[in-house]
Amino acid sequence: MPAVECFVIAVILFGSVIAMAIATLASARGGGQWNEAFKHVARRFHGTLHPGGWFSQPAVWMQHGESHARLTVTTLRGSGGERLLQMTIQQRDLRTQCEIYYHQSRPALVPPTRGLFAVEFDWEEFRRRWIVKAADGDEVRHLLTDGVRLAIEQLWRHPLPGETTISLSPSWLVVRKLWNSPRGIDIEEFAERTLMLSDQLHLAAASGIEFVVSDQPQLLDEARCGVCGDSLAQSVVVCRRCNTPHHRDCWDYGGGCATYGCGGRECFIPGVAPLAAPHWDAATQPTERPAKPR
Repeated sequence: MPAVECFVIAVILFGSVIAMAIATLASARGGGQWNEAFKHVARRFHGTLHPGGWFSQPAVWMQHGESHARLTVTTLRGSGGERLLQMTIQQRDLRTQCEIYYHQSRPALVPPTRGLFAVEFDWEEFRRRWIVKAADGDEVRHLLTDGVRLAIEQLWRHPLPGETTISLSPSWLVVRKLWNSPRGIDIEEFAERTLMLSDQLHLAAASGIEFVVSDQPQLLDEARCGVCGDSLAQSVVVCRRCNTPHHRDCWDYGGGCATYGCGGRECFIPGVAPLAAPHWDAATQPTERPAKPR
């Protein structure tokens, strides 16, 4: 009997090892799909890919203007393996804390809201879908412009309407959405729409800033590019909205103006004014000493 029992135990252990190997291979195959999708996103946004492995998930670090961003995917606890896509972006111009989440989001997805209060607003369609809690209701209502609300709705709808949360703090914007598609094009669209939301929040926070426009010639000899910091010696373009000069390559890399609060996307090539040498004409000079003013 001991020999039979040992044989049975060996068979059970062998079957367990085979089952674990099959599960590991299946998991690795699925991880490969996500790695490929994140590689696609890294190429699209010129980011850095950190591939997922046996015990880690893939991530992409990228630059958006002067801010850093990170895209990750995790498994939602207690969901049976459902994925959660998350995008985190630096936000230096936000001054309050706020949580915005789809009203049917499960508790495991909703961030803690202790110390926050429900915000009332008059946008009926937005109110039917979204719960907003914040430390300062007036400031959040100021931030929820038409552009911000539209960006939130687009995030929620793509690729299908689903559980979504948006966290704002004085340092970060964090967007989370329940996600099941390992297609690179879908994840790229999620990242694009999250960056769009970040831009809209940036503009909303900077509303009230006025740009001084002058029709007088401006010298660029001592000017420096706001993106790379180098002198603007050649290949210069100027933002049509705020008249800030950039290198052509830096403008193209950032996708628009780098000036805080501008968000301009159109530029022009400045003209070059001819340099005139100093000219002395004795006939035009006064012959008498001017009288003192009385």
